[in-house]
Amino acid sequence: MASEFPQGKHYSNSHLGQTVFVCGSAPCLPDEYKEARKHRPDALVIGVNEAVSFVRADFLVSYHAEKFDEFKSKSLNPEITTHTGKGYREQKEESQIDYRWDGIKIGATSAGDAVQIARQMGFSEIIMIGCPMNGGDGYFKETTEDEGCPRFGFNNNEMVKSHKETLRAISNTVNLSMVRSMSGFSSEIFGKPKWG
Repeated sequence: MASEFPQGKHYSNSHLGQTVFVCGSAPCLPDEYKEARKHRPDALVIGVNEAVSFVRADFLVSYHAEKFDEFKSKSLNPEITTHTGKGYREQKEESQIDYRWDGIKIGATSAGDAVQIARQMGFSEIIMIGCPMNGGDGYFKETTEDEGCPRFGFNNNEMVKSHKETLRAISNTVNLSMVRSMSGFSSEIFGKPKWG
């Protein structure tokens, strides 16, 4: 049971007034990141899963807490901190988690978790990059795959429909003016960034 393990450190930084990019691993990540950086040069970055191997992220967010050590080994930022909203964790996962967040609606991939965690961190603007969440988009480069574990980017099936429904439910719990997405289904839900 999760209560048997420590809950991690309390996150005390406030990011009010700041922008954060939530970077996923779709093929559009490089182009979207470059475009967003032109308009928000000071934004902080949440890397989702293996996106930390492409963008220098300040935070690593994943549902897959058991893979944090693997993801960190590929990170461009050796000092990156790990964050998860996963409720149930095995003891081997616990040592890899820096911060655990409660009240996260799980089921819209780790990118959906990252949006909710960014909100709890206090960011005023959250921009999803490389997270079209169409299903079947693929990945910006070769990523690891667990045997028997379906990957969102390779599929457009019932699992993807479930992720989309959960993302839509998440959109009902956040201030829609604070979350934007650069492309795809997620931009239909949250709208595209308004650069200005």
